[in-house]
Amino acid sequence: MFQKIAAFYENHIKHLLFPKDDLSDLAADNLHVRKITRAGKDIRNKCIPLKKRVQAASHLGLLAYTGGSGEASQAGHYVGDLINLLLIPDLSDHEKVTVLQSLSGICYGNSNTQKQAKELNLYGLLLSYLHTKEVNPLPDSHESIKLKFWTCYLLNILCCNNIPVIKMLNHDESLQRNLEILAHKGWYGWPNNYAQVLLYLLGYHFPKTDL
Repeated sequence: MFQKIAAFYENHIKHLLFPKDDLSDLAADNLHVRKITRAGKDIRNKCIPLKKRVQAASHLGLLAYTGGSGEASQAGHYVGDLINLLLIPDLSDHEKVTVLQSLSGICYGNSNTQKQAKELNLYGLLLSYLHTKEVNPLPDSHESIKLKFWTCYLLNILCCNNIPVIKMLNHDESLQRNLEILAHKGWYGWPNNYAQVLLYLLGYHFPKTDL
């Protein structure tokens, strides 16, 4: 999924952000950081429309993912602001997905931002997205399913090489049931069924092996 995003960035966005004009690597890096800072300021700016703040969140995640560990750490300063966006009552499922995509780009392979996410209780919010069926008996909409898929993907990132988080999630009694339901959904277009991968990571299921 993110390989496709990265390819799109290389082909359609990078030349707009960083014109080929004899910039040194240092200058390019500084420009990247400035773009991150600008996006972060827009996310924090409550005076602009919510749609613009969500767009800035998307931009921030893409910059963090494509820029490397240093840029991801810089973008990590805004993890709390992204979580605050998710707490806005008027935020649609589609907009929540955009913010989760941003958090995925920032937390991917970066232990510092993953630690921030834990300290800011992002996990509790993500689990609430997976448990919505318990409080809302209506069938899931397309956007609701997409939100749960991205929740599973982000939880996979946050669980990777993180035993304390895995143990913490194991204390949620209804998580296994909700993941099993999602694992039977059509994960078409995804490189993996991330609900099933989570079931493996958390020790609820075990991968089948050929004897």
